[in-house]
Amino acid sequence: MKLTYLPKWAYFLFLFFLVFLTANLGIMGLVAAAIVMTFFVLVFRSSSKDLKEDSSVSEDIVFSPVNGKVNKVLKNTSHEFFGENFTSVEIQVPFWKELGLFFPATSEVEQVRSSCEKCPDHLIVFKMTNGLEIGLAVGQNILRLLPRIVVLPGDRGKQKMNFGYLPFGGQVRVYIPSSLEVLINEKDEVVAGQGVLAGIPKKIED
Repeated sequence: MKLTYLPKWAYFLFLFFLVFLTANLGIMGLVAAAIVMTFFVLVFRSSSKDLKEDSSVSEDIVFSPVNGKVNKVLKNTSHEFFGENFTSVEIQVPFWKELGLFFPATSEVEQVRSSCEKCPDHLIVFKMTNGLEIGLAVGQNILRLLPRIVVLPGDRGKQKMNFGYLPFGGQVRVYIPSSLEVLINEKDEVVAGQGVLAGIPKKIED
């Protein structure tokens, strides 16, 4: 399990920063570099538990894909990319939370669309084993930093598997089919891979 979501070049940059400050400021430079690195490690820390190796997956539950707080739950909503008849669950991810993005259910990635001028969100469609689709709209944060998405159409994963992260937090909207029973309320705190958003019935009536 990796310690953080930071890329390798970030560690090399830190080493250069450490050497530069130590050479110019001595012990004070070393302390300053340590403080900066500690901050970034805390913000970009990876989950303390490797969720993709968690065997306690449940095929009849939609889990929260992120850590945060539920701002809104809107029923019978539509989206120009995902379609109609969804319940939208809006989750705000603060920068001090673990920033990973995780599969909300065992599924296959059906579509991925990057942000554009008309739609600043990154859009992902997950197709579940029962044929229903879950939409994920991953927004930018106040610093306008883009999320890191590492899946492509055709990729498959179990629920709770990591597929990216949100640098310094942001907003995520989960579009759940209206035929599923939403089990979350506004103001609820959710934990990625543990917070239950909806239940998937064994048999879904048309």
